[in-house]
Amino acid sequence: MNADFALIRKLIHGAVEIEEENGRIRMSRFTPAEREVYRQNASYTVRTFAASGMRLEFRTDARSFAFSGSAAPASSRVFYYFDVAVNGVLCHHVGFESCQEQPEFRFEIPLDGGSNEVCVYFPSLTRIELTGVDFSGESVIEPTVKKRTMICYGDSITQGYDAHYPSLSYPNQLADALQAEMFNKAIGGDWFNPPLAAAAERIRPDLITVAYGTNDWSHGTRDHFMENAAAFFRNLTAAYPGVPMVAIQPIWRTQCETRVTEVGSFAEMHEMIREITSEYPQIKLVNGLELVPHLESCFSPDVLHPNDFGFQFYGRNLLKKIESGLALD
Repeated sequence: MNADFALIRKLIHGAVEIEEENGRIRMSRFTPAEREVYRQNASYTVRTFAASGMRLEFRTDARSFAFSGSAAPASSRVFYYFDVAVNGVLCHHVGFESCQEQPEFRFEIPLDGGSNEVCVYFPSLTRIELTGVDFSGESVIEPTVKKRTMICYGDSITQGYDAHYPSLSYPNQLADALQAEMFNKAIGGDWFNPPLAAAAERIRPDLITVAYGTNDWSHGTRDHFMENAAAFFRNLTAAYPGVPMVAIQPIWRTQCETRVTEVGSFAEMHEMIREITSEYPQIKLVNGLELVPHLESCFSPDVLHPNDFGFQFYGRNLLKKIESGLALD
């Protein structure tokens, strides 16, 4: 059976806008108001179209299913891979190293015909448009119903740099563990961005995570850092009063113990975030230095972005801190 747009729309998670035009399904994790925040920066605008956090999730008794479409650049990375989990077990990892050389895709995934929970994790760093989702031998196709909703704000690491396995990005790990539909609002290179926090979503989340600071530390001044970070959390708590929030201080990076910028030392930048967030009872602070091992083997060659190995630590350790410090319904 070729799924129609109405059905595919129900199976997509993590998108706030889903449109169909001339047989192509386009999805966005940002609202128009949120995208307007980046209107003056063309490279950031492009990144709002990356498929980070989006997925297909459903229960089916099909013998197989297939999904097809195209990928296009939406970050400084061009690789794109899909992860497919069946009943919570990663069974397939499919994709290509370059969306420029191989923009079109179609992947067929075999199933056993029993009742299976399926999740297709979309690539974090490229734009994805679907042209079809097909099922074979099915009598049941039901969208997965989530227990919670969460929003993740942040920079490139939250967006998913440099996980080749999108299921290992820490927001996806959190979403799976907390049974939450997750909306990823992260943009590679972004700073604490007060207007983004003010552009409140239409949804009422059960949890919000915030992970900025490393770009602010590298490029801004101390006053600029304090002003932007304070305004971001002021806007966010006003937009979502009472919603539990987790503020994640930046993770380890090279020279974080020796380098001093106009903001100050890495430790001083951590302290600024602690000072600002301490004003809000709904915010739990997490020390990012405790999330990913301080080993270059956990990072991409730039020793800034976690690789798949490093993200496994990030997600697992962050989940422990959230579960120990927040009471989620």
